[in-house]
Amino acid sequence: MSRPPLLHRTPTLLAHPASAPEIDEFRSRARSWLQEHAPGPVPSDDLDARFRTLRAWQRTLYDAGWVGIGLPREWGGQGLDDRYAYVFTEELARAGRPAPIGLIGLDVVGPTLAGHGTAAQRAALMPALLSGDEIWCQGFSEPGAGSDLAAIATRAVLADGVYKVSGQKVWTSWAQYARRCALLARTGTPDSRHRGLTYLIVDMDAPGVTVRPIGQMTGDSEFCEVFFDDVEVPVTDVIGEPGQGWAIAMDTLSHERATYAFRRRVETTAAFRAATEVLHDSATRAAGELAAPMQPSEALVAGLGRAETALAVLEAQNLATLRRMTSDGGPSPADSVDKLVVNHCEQTVFGELHAWVTPGGAAMDAQIRGLDTGAAVRGYLFSRAASIYGGTNQVQRNIVAQRGLGMGGS
Repeated sequence: MSRPPLLHRTPTLLAHPASAPEIDEFRSRARSWLQEHAPGPVPSDDLDARFRTLRAWQRTLYDAGWVGIGLPREWGGQGLDDRYAYVFTEELARAGRPAPIGLIGLDVVGPTLAGHGTAAQRAALMPALLSGDEIWCQGFSEPGAGSDLAAIATRAVLADGVYKVSGQKVWTSWAQYARRCALLARTGTPDSRHRGLTYLIVDMDAPGVTVRPIGQMTGDSEFCEVFFDDVEVPVTDVIGEPGQGWAIAMDTLSHERATYAFRRRVETTAAFRAATEVLHDSATRAAGELAAPMQPSEALVAGLGRAETALAVLEAQNLATLRRMTSDGGPSPADSVDKLVVNHCEQTVFGELHAWVTPGGAAMDAQIRGLDTGAAVRGYLFSRAASIYGGTNQVQRNIVAQRGLGMGGS
């Protein structure tokens, strides 16, 4: 049976818009390497085993020169620009290979150290960050300061050349495995808001640090609560200057939102492509059994259209962001647009996949056989948090309105 026209086109990973020979050669080299190298099986139901597998995979990528692509060679990177890192992210997903485990270090802390760290900090921290020998977590959100980071209450008090940190962070990804934490703490007065914050490097093995994993509805516990009780941080472990934490955190979040949007677009595209292939194969088998053409239902047609449109919009936004990053870079209200578009795409695509496996809600006139039901459900459940973590949709829209469009407000 020929492929039904409606299912013929699945979203594809488009080539980078720049037709530079050196980028094409890099893509070809990455694709060949990834065809020959893969991690072992990545467990879906054992977080510890998954962590160990992906950490070993990060080391493999690092040793082969595929980690830190946009960082200078003297820090262990490859000295290339953001276009190359974007291309490798595409090829990683195209090959069906997972991302390395240390993404908070690679995508968030690494660029922050590159832009604001001292030479001594970079030399001491970058190699282990890139290789995965040291995993990082990010201590920003608090129970009373999630999207409103200016309300952070965790205190860092300076005495005799050491900051003593006390307070609580929450929704801290991978904190139970982390060796270091990029921490935002208040060094100013309680009412100093964004003017009184300092960016610190905290040793997660230091006395006074307590980590409590949080069970999630996906079945994982990658988020954690972290408590700090007079944890000592040397002044040499301040990134930037005291009181500059807000500006540096905004730079951190800019990197986080852009790179997360790149990665989630290709991962979501890959998940959707795999599901539509299974859908086609299921329809083909059903048609053969019925000895008659299978006609997709209207619900399926509409769902495929919504998902493909969301992926196309996110891809266009990704490419616009890449052009911006390679021209001017730096934090921008457009970073919030990245976050909003990726949120919508994740929830749309995984919502459609979930509908296919929901009892009584499958959008085909026959059973969809072979679809990874567990992955579809986990993807859907995880996607529900997309509009909350990293700054809620409401906060992102305020940023776009006020800072991007000049629509008033403080």
